[in-house]
Amino acid sequence: MKTTSILAIGAVLVGCATMQKLRAGEQLAETTKPFTIAVLPDTQFYCDTRLKLSSKWGNGDLRRYFFEQTRWVRDNRERLNIAFVVHEGDIVQTDAPEEWAIAKEAMSVLDGKVPYCVCLGNHDMGFRKAENRYGGEIGVNRNTQFNKYFPREIFAKRREFGGTFDPDRHDNSWYHFGAAGMKFLIVALEYNPRDEVLDWANRIVAEHPDHRVIVLTHSYLKANKTRATKEPNLKGNSGEQIWQKFVRTHRNIFMVLCGHFTGEALLSSVGDCGNPVYQILSNYQGLKDGGESWLRYMVFQPKANKIGIYTYNPALDKFNNGPASRFDLDYPMALPPVTVPDTRRTGAANNLKKEAEQSAAGGVQ
Repeated sequence: MKTTSILAIGAVLVGCATMQKLRAGEQLAETTKPFTIAVLPDTQFYCDTRLKLSSKWGNGDLRRYFFEQTRWVRDNRERLNIAFVVHEGDIVQTDAPEEWAIAKEAMSVLDGKVPYCVCLGNHDMGFRKAENRYGGEIGVNRNTQFNKYFPREIFAKRREFGGTFDPDRHDNSWYHFGAAGMKFLIVALEYNPRDEVLDWANRIVAEHPDHRVIVLTHSYLKANKTRATKEPNLKGNSGEQIWQKFVRTHRNIFMVLCGHFTGEALLSSVGDCGNPVYQILSNYQGLKDGGESWLRYMVFQPKANKIGIYTYNPALDKFNNGPASRFDLDYPMALPPVTVPDTRRTGAANNLKKEAEQSAAGGVQ
């Protein structure tokens, strides 16, 4: 009986150790699995129904490119493990109801599939007719139709929703999600955010020190790799002021995403706590057909501690691999190797790093 009991106990211990190894391997595989954040730059010409400025490229109806973008994200959600989608603003051209209807329909492709958030650009607010070459002025005030088509009360029901600056509006918001064992927070700020909005954003980020933060705002970085210092029309803060008053002061902010200025740019700066902050501009509205569906996606690779930046055109099914369009960023993500007790020798431990890496093989690199 004693021998049988000892053998049974030994079998249980071995079984427990095996389960621990499997669970540890699965945990490490999950925390090293690559994931993706998709970035939609200015889509204003895809929703240009009032002024029809996009008619210079043909019939003026370019909405198909907006749908190409969101359908591609939806259809590649599993392949790229897309965790979140952000829109950099200038969603529409002149804040017209029919333009917002197009935007809502295009973004709704993602509903229930991939979580997303947007920020407002100058074209998304304050339109006024004018006798100029365009037929109107934009961004003259902060009045917007946005909240009728993307109402706070609908988005507040979503798991990823965090909150808003104004309890009745969706203009300035924060969202959160988890990926590869990490917590992320996205703060979406209005065009030229006001001081009170930056105060709110400072508080939200400070209250979530365990989250890695991405700041999403429309106007921030110019194509010459300098932060904007002067903005017309609306009273608020320029890119440089956003950096000084908000971004640089938090150790957990590691990235700023923006559009507005045509082109691509990357600026790496160091925050007050010694943390690198990547500030990235992408805006293709100056290209043929107002951008022709060009978008960005960022592949986070925890094992390599890198973020791969890709520029892709769903309509044409091609990449732009130029140095400003395809590059890698160093970013620490990897967790320490997981260990479990070894029942074969008292006090010994098994390093599962190699096993876990083998089990995690096959992910997006």
